[in-house]
Amino acid sequence: MTCSKRLFPGSVYEWTMGDMELSVEFNRQSRSLSLPEGSTVQGLLDSMGLYPDAHIVVRGRTPIPLDQPLSPGDSLRIIRVASGG
Repeated sequence: MTCSKRLFPGSVYEWTMGDMELSVEFNRQSRSLSLPEGSTVQGLLDSMGLYPDAHIVVRGRTPIPLDQPLSPGDSLRIIRVASGG
């Protein structure tokens, strides 16, 4: 069974029952969400409709690469990158 839900304003993600549970903080809002086993940081950002070039995902105090697999129970923070010249 697949469902979709808004995690944060402007984002929609889909999940399948029985997936791994994660805790995500973004825009000063914390939510728990489910992603399929074996999902990566790239998959997390894609599911939330966020551009990887504009966001950094942090586990603890360490940024993690886009191809890093996520683990059940991970506590992640998504930081929007500000750039300009």
